[in-house]
Amino acid sequence: MEHKDEYQAELFVNRLKKKYKELRKWARKNRISCFRLYDRDIPEIPVSLDVYEFLPEDITNTLECARFLSEQNARIAENDVSVEKELSARRYAVLYLYERPYKKPQEEEENWLSLMAEKAAEVLHTDCSHIIKKERRMQKGLSQYTKNENIPAAVKGIVQEQGQLFKIDLSTYLDTGLFFDHRPLRAHIRDTASGKSVLNLFCYTSSFSVYAAQGNARRIESADLSNTYLSWSKENMTLNGFTDKNKYIFTKGDCVQLLNEKKSSANPDDRFDIIILDPPTFSNSKSTQTILDINRQWQNLVNDCIALLNPGGLLYFSTNSTRLSFSQELITGAGTSLTVTDITAQSIPKDFEGSKCHRAWKIALKK
Repeated sequence: MEHKDEYQAELFVNRLKKKYKELRKWARKNRISCFRLYDRDIPEIPVSLDVYEFLPEDITNTLECARFLSEQNARIAENDVSVEKELSARRYAVLYLYERPYKKPQEEEENWLSLMAEKAAEVLHTDCSHIIKKERRMQKGLSQYTKNENIPAAVKGIVQEQGQLFKIDLSTYLDTGLFFDHRPLRAHIRDTASGKSVLNLFCYTSSFSVYAAQGNARRIESADLSNTYLSWSKENMTLNGFTDKNKYIFTKGDCVQLLNEKKSSANPDDRFDIIILDPPTFSNSKSTQTILDINRQWQNLVNDCIALLNPGGLLYFSTNSTRLSFSQELITGAGTSLTVTDITAQSIPKDFEGSKCHRAWKIALKK
């Protein structure tokens, strides 16, 4: 068994080295400081590895960030070897173990995962304590919101993505505050949001809202059931200089119920030019009586969102469920008053090429 583990570790290292060389250059060129390096590329090694390069702690706004990165890139161009030492001290990674098709003894699995973490640290030129180990299993109920009690100390920082800043927490929860796979769609929202009203449903930490604000959206409403995520959302917006309470609205509540309330409202602020619908696959929070199963309820959610669109409005619907059976024939007005376009291919970033991380559709209401 030890020989097998060492062999897999060697395969893992070789794969990481090859991809890290390519993706690191791509990330720096595209102003990205966090990306997925490995995603179950080798079936026998069912892990993913997400890399984060935190900004220095004294960077607290986008202007300081831009100035710092410009100076850092100049130093890199001059072959300043001290830059890598500084970066390695701020470089972290989350190593997620996915469920295997067979059961491994717990101690054996923990030793195997620790070995992979050591190898990841070697490739990333960082301390092994900077590799946070987590397990991704089939989530039930509130498990996605459960705090991780296995990390001895908090690991938090700020990352930048294409000019925007985001607070990251690697240690407290299973997810860290930013989903990398929606990077291209976030950029698209930023590029099309100027002068538009935007509704961001199931907003999580409001990365879509930050991008929309950067794109000069006229008004943005971010809705989520979690107080934790709404507070996090406000921090992200503030980090990027978006603090106008009349322009940037945060709504706590069940998004399913919120849609029903807005449908019956005559308030023009309850109609939108852009709606982002990226719900969890399943949720049964203690805060609401509603159970969300996107595989069963996507049709109702999509149609309710369409009812809130202004003429010429756009709905972006995304899901990471592989079981969801999407059919535009189930959407009210498809082919007549609106057009439905599968945008999955163009919404997958380079660090997720070849994966089935999500599917996405653009639904456009005619003027």
